[in-house]
Amino acid sequence: MKFHGVEARSILGLKATNFNITKEGENIIFKVVGNGHGVGMSQTGADSLAKQGFSYNEILTHYYTGTQITKLN
Repeated sequence: MKFHGVEARSILGLKATNFNITKEGENIIFKVVGNGHGVGMSQTGADSLAKQGFSYNEILTHYYTGTQITKLN
């Protein structure tokens, strides 16, 4: 299976697309360099998640953990 950096970042919950992968015994280690811009939702990451079939609720709660989306009257 092949993934682009942005897809891997979204799927694995990494903080940036600049990472190295190594194998240590039974473990696969991701060493991430950077932290995106660190101020909210990544447009490319959100687009990737949407193309994978995630709903807007799932995408928003992925980026803004601990939040709840409710209908206002």
